[in-house]
Amino acid sequence: MNHQFKKKFGQNFIRDENLLKKIVSLSNLNDQDVVEIGPGMGALTKHIVEVAASLKAFEIDPALKPTLDELQKKHSNLKIIYQDILTVDLHTFKKPFHVIGNIPYNITTPIIFKLSEVDEIKSITLMMQEEVGNRLLALPNTKEYNALSVILQHQYKVEKLIKVNKKMFYPVPKIDSVVIKMTPQKATDPVFNEFVKKCFKQKRKTLVNNLSKQLNIDKNSIQEALKKLGVDENIRAEALNLHNFLDIQEALKLK
Repeated sequence: MNHQFKKKFGQNFIRDENLLKKIVSLSNLNDQDVVEIGPGMGALTKHIVEVAASLKAFEIDPALKPTLDELQKKHSNLKIIYQDILTVDLHTFKKPFHVIGNIPYNITTPIIFKLSEVDEIKSITLMMQEEVGNRLLALPNTKEYNALSVILQHQYKVEKLIKVNKKMFYPVPKIDSVVIKMTPQKATDPVFNEFVKKCFKQKRKTLVNNLSKQLNIDKNSIQEALKKLGVDENIRAEALNLHNFLDIQEALKLK
């Protein structure tokens, strides 16, 4: 099939069979129910269906239908659904499932936040641009560290499985990629997630100034809470670790 690659869908496909097999193997999908995001031309899909109990693959580009429909005919455990994953209600799925995909770079963060709200997901394995992968793994006082780092490290065990050279894609993107696996450690905590986002709202402001404005709390109350925790009142969010955020949330009685 001669497919016209669409920049608006962030289409970059992988053809290296050994890499594709390795991704599926490291994802531990044997006899599991699986959701794939962006099957594209089915390069990864054809390896997933060989091991999974069932596979629902969500593809936004209807132009790929001829290729994907042919693949679907060959596998009774495969269902291709032509729909934007961001519009899918994943809470309606009846059984726990795993997620895998080579996701579009331009909507990586919205996809991750959407998935993080679904407690039925057993694991998430995603190919993403290296810059975003570094954010998910980032530690305090690094330039990559942000709200996404804290929220996901609170909810998941986050691992980098593979670094993927940009030359392994077609068309060749401008940057390298990584495969990240996230295994849930606890259910999503919307209150904590919103608290962390507010802490990072204006990154160059001190935590006290940020929270005072975002939560409409008196600065003295925040300073007192930080003092009791032994945290510098002039600290910024980027210098706090996960346990600091949890302690401060509890001290401010944000439930």
